[in-house]
Amino acid sequence: MKKFLFITFLAGLSLGLAAQSVDKAKGFLKSKELDKAKDAIDQTLANPKNQKNADAWYTKAKIYDELASSDQFKSLAADAREQSFDAVKKAMELDQKGTTVLLTVDNFKPVYDLYGGYFDVGANQYNAEKYDDALVSFKKAGTVGEYIFTNGWGLSKLDTVLTYYTALAAMNAKKDDEALAGFSKLADAKVGGKPEYVTSYRYLAKYYLDKKDEANMEKYVKTGKELYPKDEYLPLVEFDYLRTKGDKKAIYAKYEELIATNPTYDLVMDYANELFNETHTVEAKDRPADYEARCEKIEGLYKKALELKPDGTEAHLNLAKHYFNQALVAEEDAGKIKAGAKPEDLKKKDELNAKVVSLCDKAIPHFEAVVTAFDGKGKLKLSEKSEFKSACNNLVYCYDKKKMKDKSAIYQKKYDDADTNH
Repeated sequence: MKKFLFITFLAGLSLGLAAQSVDKAKGFLKSKELDKAKDAIDQTLANPKNQKNADAWYTKAKIYDELASSDQFKSLAADAREQSFDAVKKAMELDQKGTTVLLTVDNFKPVYDLYGGYFDVGANQYNAEKYDDALVSFKKAGTVGEYIFTNGWGLSKLDTVLTYYTALAAMNAKKDDEALAGFSKLADAKVGGKPEYVTSYRYLAKYYLDKKDEANMEKYVKTGKELYPKDEYLPLVEFDYLRTKGDKKAIYAKYEELIATNPTYDLVMDYANELFNETHTVEAKDRPADYEARCEKIEGLYKKALELKPDGTEAHLNLAKHYFNQALVAEEDAGKIKAGAKPEDLKKKDELNAKVVSLCDKAIPHFEAVVTAFDGKGKLKLSEKSEFKSACNNLVYCYDKKKMKDKSAIYQKKYDDADTNH
């Protein structure tokens, strides 16, 4: 009996000593003496008899959590967050109910600190363009977050913010498989709202376009446009796809569809410019059969662009060129009718010459808008100077046709002085 009591007494003494050592570590933690707290809890858990003490493991989790975010003491444990997380899991393994109570009292601070800490590290690494490191950190935050959710302590099954940044880091790190997985989770859940989440649909649409997977490309374009109807990138993916098929009618139909729902300046200009390039050909034999109808369509599109952006220099220049090119065609046709031709042909020649002047009248204000815009900029880029000189040269032509030599001379001088003044 005495021997049994002695053994019981020793067991109680051992538990008491363990509790005292844990309390000592807690005291150092409370007073922010993290170096001493770390030494105390490490010594406690170094004793095999304390390996099954859930409270000791939980205390270690709290201490190492604090070490990880302490500028003064974080060098004491390079993997402090990892050790803290392992300690939480160990405490839960030994005493799930008791550890959950301790976490509840602490408002789950240890695990949420780990989750937020890994995320913040990842964000800083991402901003520093260390994408591989950021990906590792975001994935660690995801592991902690999944543990939090699985145990019913908060968060959600799909952590949209973390999933987005994990996928974004993977994309920039050229880890396509991981980027694909993350963006797919978001897109398949139809996550939207925030402007940045359109990236999921853009990435997936382009990814499947490159893979020639029409079904998935169309799926993510469609979903993306439902959530972001004014996005300007997703239609470009559709156009790229249609161009690979060489279906011009489908391309034009897509332009019409998109302009009807979201008529942006750039979209209207793209359509107008595409029609312009196919309509205004160098050789007469290459002109489309519906040349006149196309010219009306192009004019309407450039005017629409100027409604959307009245100071759009490109729209002014291209609309002016559109009129100018038609004037050249009319002049060419008139030149084919020689003196001595039939009266009806001579009448047609007069009509064509009048058309040249009329088209010049339409072109002049738009060419002049271009000249005014570039004149006020001083030094011009090479491309801008080229456009400036083109506008001046074409104005010389137009005013010559109107027999306004004084005006023609003004723009001839601007053309001649362009390299000096700009």
